Amino acid sequence: MADVVTNIRGTTDTHERNNSVVVGAPKAAGTDAVGNNYTIRAGGNFATATITFTGAATADETIVIIDALGTSKTYTAKDATAAASLQFIKTDKDAAATALKACIEHANGHNGTITVADNGSGVLTLTQATAGTAGNTAITETLANTAALGGDGATANEFTGGTTLTSCVQGEVAHALTGSTYHLYVCVATDTWRVAELATYVG
Repeated sequence: MADVVTNIRGTTDTHERNNSVVVGAPKAAGTDAVGNNYTIRAGGNFATATITFTGAATADETIVIIDALGTSKTYTAKDATAAASLQFIKTDKDAAATALKACIEHANGHNGTITVADNGSGVLTLTQATAGTAGNTAITETLANTAALGGDGATANEFTGGTTLTSCVQGEVAHALTGSTYHLYVCVATDTWRVAELATYVG
């Protein structure tokens, strides 16, 4: 156990920071644990979606996004970006995606309840900041040259992958499959699950 304690590390990942502890995989004391770690995270999985721009949008077309708390925001394509008004530039796919990200993250947008990663080539990955099935919300869009897909890569116009664990008794262990990844869940207290994700292991 000494090695595990020695290898506890900080993290800049939003979801790891949220009710989580990241510890190094058991190995030599003092070894850097980054890239080889366990993530112990508060219950359930976070729903995700991608928004892919393949070209310019048309002015006044919209996309409506709903977070896990039920907050709905409408983002509108325009000739210029005005993030405070939830308006994003429509000129080309890369600029449109980056501008939409700014709108979603703005205080007048979803303001942290949905995190957004921009690959710089017109693709945004959205993740609900609250785990659970409540994050499997609809995306309604009328944007030209744009597609919204769930994190499963198949479901159109919807966040997917959000899961909520059922009640449990302390000491219970369960596993679940998300895509091609298995997660081990441990009930640490009555009705309180934690999921342990092992990046690498020996055995």
